[in-house]
Amino acid sequence: MSTKTPLISIVLPTHNRQHLVERAIQSVLAQTYPHWELHIIDDGSTDNTWSFLLANLPSWKRQIQSFGRYSKSIQIHQTEHRGVSHARNFGIGKSAGEWITLLDSDDKWYPEKLTKQIQFHNDHPEILFSQTKEVWNKKGNLLEPKGKYQKLSGHFLKESLEICMVTCSSFMAHQKTWEMVGNFREEMKTCEDYDLWNRILLKQYPIGLLEENLLVRYGGHEDQLSNQFQAIERFRLYSLLSIRNEQISTLESIHDEKHLSDEDQSFQRISRSLLREAILERMETLVQGRKKRGKEVQFLTHFQSLFLNDEPIPKKDLLTLLDDSLF
Repeated sequence: MSTKTPLISIVLPTHNRQHLVERAIQSVLAQTYPHWELHIIDDGSTDNTWSFLLANLPSWKRQIQSFGRYSKSIQIHQTEHRGVSHARNFGIGKSAGEWITLLDSDDKWYPEKLTKQIQFHNDHPEILFSQTKEVWNKKGNLLEPKGKYQKLSGHFLKESLEICMVTCSSFMAHQKTWEMVGNFREEMKTCEDYDLWNRILLKQYPIGLLEENLLVRYGGHEDQLSNQFQAIERFRLYSLLSIRNEQISTLESIHDEKHLSDEDQSFQRISRSLLREAILERMETLVQGRKKRGKEVQFLTHFQSLFLNDEPIPKKDLLTLLDDSLF
């Protein structure tokens, strides 16, 4: 890492959230960290979000105070409506920071969030991805995640394959390392974050945890993506099967794993076993769910057959899992 106070790029996508985005932006302006750039991406809003951003940009810039070699800046971008993954990837592409953070337009950071997270990485230079603890605001009630929703630290692939274990708005990533993992899958309308966390962990990168609540995560909005789609497990299955296809392709190009250390070979065996179990479980869940609703399951049983025969599933077939008209 080049400096103890590196430039942090903040990527904030929004879509039809004029009534919420101000809160998120103000939480960035309140940060105690002195060196950041904010990229706000309006993902083709049809309300007054874009005109609101344009009208308020001068006022937000006037609230910024920069000193010496450290600077703060705000840029707004408008794109066609292509979903949150595309909006985030667009913002990442515009980013110049050594570190990248994400902030959803309905959440807000505590003022010390960036300062403490960079300090964490300065103290643990071997950790290149991290998140913080959070509180949930559900219609005014503040709650801390309990049970399986509590945040973990390090290598938690098994738990991550089960449910989404990282919150986008608390996440920080070393930009160059993120490039090696790859961005969000833009074809995924939801669970795109679940997919990314698993790809990071499958590459043996740990995800660190700051044991402090530095994010307020708001819930209960009608426009939350998780509330808009039927059979949410199909998106997770699409992610896992896509990852498996990529693993098959990689193994074919490598031919064998003899060049790997014993530790790496052990990780590969364990991770493939965990991935296999997660795929079979989700396939069965979707098959049984469709049978109960009287819907056809032939395409899913075809997937099962290919999977059990260790054959890749063609991308065009996998995309049926993302077709809302089938679910």
